[in-house]
Amino acid sequence: MNTSALTRSWPTLAAWGAGLLQLGVGAGMITQGTGVADRGVGVLAAVVGAAALGWGVAALTRGRLVAPRTGMAIAVIGTVASGLALAVDPVRISVHAVGVAVLLHLAYGVASAFVVRRARSGSDDVARSTTPDPADRVAPRTSVLGMIAGCIIVAGLVTPALGATEAGRAAPDHSDHPLFSTEHGH
Repeated sequence: MNTSALTRSWPTLAAWGAGLLQLGVGAGMITQGTGVADRGVGVLAAVVGAAALGWGVAALTRGRLVAPRTGMAIAVIGTVASGLALAVDPVRISVHAVGVAVLLHLAYGVASAFVVRRARSGSDDVARSTTPDPADRVAPRTSVLGMIAGCIIVAGLVTPALGATEAGRAAPDHSDHPLFSTEHGH
């Protein structure tokens, strides 16, 4: 089983997780922010979150990391936006959410940097990085196993971190769903 095939989708999943966290942090800062700086950083975080999600979708649909320099830029800007959010509103911004977002930005940023580095090392590597090699293709089962493993890892990190954001804390409690209501509502 090819290790590269098992981990091929993980950078895109990391981008999705980081994007979701950036959107959660940004939404909390935009809606709950008290000042212009809060809202400005919130808008930046939301835009970076949407960009990370879009880059992850594009990379996953192509089966390779597309526009690796763009992925690196989004990762750097996302890391800076996370730090700014924590600096602007340290009371309400969760260190846990920012830490996980930075970790995930680092994961897909480094993966993108490896693609750029491989492209610079020689013309053969450039051709290989832009055109998928049929020999690198593996059985769909292997790709699905890698995707499932990546989803479990990212979901285990992102779900609790999203709950720690201001948007997650302000969300209604999902454990209070009465099965039967005795009120008639007249």
